[in-house]
Amino acid sequence: MIGLDRLMKIEGVVAAGQFSEDGKIIRKVGELPEDLMESAELCVSQNLTCSDFLNSLNNQLPRNYGSLVGWTVWGSKYSVVVVGNTRVFVKTGRGDYNQLMIDLAGSEATGPRPENY
Repeated sequence: MIGLDRLMKIEGVVAAGQFSEDGKIIRKVGELPEDLMESAELCVSQNLTCSDFLNSLNNQLPRNYGSLVGWTVWGSKYSVVVVGNTRVFVKTGRGDYNQLMIDLAGSEATGPRPENY
């Protein structure tokens, strides 16, 4: 996982933050209003919901999806990408989601870039 300051340099990112498992803000950077930046408790709740959903998939389908790494909500203006305890707010139509996922997952992309990238 990389630092929040580096995430802020990715195209389309307007804010980022880290939160504890009980929903407390650890660190935040960016230009979103405080009410959005203080939404860590919602992220914790959504982590639990997504984890339950993934566990249900694992129990009901022959394929094992593993444990939850993160989730994304795409809004018409802004999106939220959460991986672990890090959340990133992105302008939906302007974000470099490929680079964001590479940086959040902590590994470099392999292979050639798609032609239409």
